[in-house]
Amino acid sequence: MHITEIDQQRQNALLRLLFTLSLLVFILLSILWLYLNFYELLFVGLVASCMFVINLFLLRKKKHLLSLQIGIVTIVGGSIAETFFLGWNSYFIVYVIASAIIVINSTSIRLNWKIFEVIIIIILFAVCLIFTSDGYHIYSLDSKLLNGIGLFNLLVAIFVILFMEFNNFIENDKLKKKIVEISEIDPLTGAYNRRFFNNYLDIEIKRQKSLLKYSHSREVNFGIAVIDIDDFKDVNDNYGHLVGDAVLLQVAETIKAIIFERDILCRYGGEEFVVLFTSTPKSGAMIAIEKILGTIENHKFMINRENSKIKISITVSIGFASFDEDVNFYNLLEIADKRLYIAKETGKNRVVYE
Repeated sequence: MHITEIDQQRQNALLRLLFTLSLLVFILLSILWLYLNFYELLFVGLVASCMFVINLFLLRKKKHLLSLQIGIVTIVGGSIAETFFLGWNSYFIVYVIASAIIVINSTSIRLNWKIFEVIIIIILFAVCLIFTSDGYHIYSLDSKLLNGIGLFNLLVAIFVILFMEFNNFIENDKLKKKIVEISEIDPLTGAYNRRFFNNYLDIEIKRQKSLLKYSHSREVNFGIAVIDIDDFKDVNDNYGHLVGDAVLLQVAETIKAIIFERDILCRYGGEEFVVLFTSTPKSGAMIAIEKILGTIENHKFMINRENSKIKISITVSIGFASFDEDVNFYNLLEIADKRLYIAKETGKNRVVYE
């Protein structure tokens, strides 16, 4: 999934919650206006409620930007209208401030348009303040009821603002983690990618050197297996790249099901995979490698293609190198890769350990 899609899903979830809350607030207020026979305010509340129902429908249709803009207009328009009817002390004007914060935090609105909208909201806020701050209002309410409405509006607006800021903090942290995950994971197979492998290999080598330096044991359980699908070009040529992608995915799933959870599987490039055995002795790694070789050789890969299933048989060649040999840590990948080349040159569908 692309980052923009992730962020749009996050924004949609936030707007859905915000519009649902706004709908509930306007419904409650509409009931109050009906009870007080404030029919003009009742009309405002019903129109706003209908607009938020439409907004929720638009979000389901993934009309994110349109829904956001309608929601902002509805909140600002409804809040200003109710401020003129009940006066500044009703604190409906605080929803205008909340609307400006929503616009500022939105990632869907372009910067120039965002600045324009915020300026318009500020102007409307100022105009409303000028006309209502001196006590102007159309309807007169009991002071206790008016104070209650004002307190309710303040609490709702504060909750919305704090919730949005808290949600942005949490979601931005999640988004950063997702970005890191996407940068490390091969999108096709779900295995780690080459970038992650190179970074992790360097970290693991330093850890192994530290173990050698400070541990009483001189045994290091550290090895690398390079796995390459034999004649993979033929699969792509005969069946197409979509089938080839499906084979790559199933091969990765097969390898992941066999190796230990502590070991690392990476798609190193094309049809080549690398397994980093970080805490597995050579004997255990050899057992896992032989199982990978045999399982893939005997497995019939079932691939969906044009409303039918096709069976494909493939094999892999593997080169392995472990640190229990007289080699440098940083040469292990090179040695394993050379042994893979030997496996390819000497018949394929085999493992070369030395």
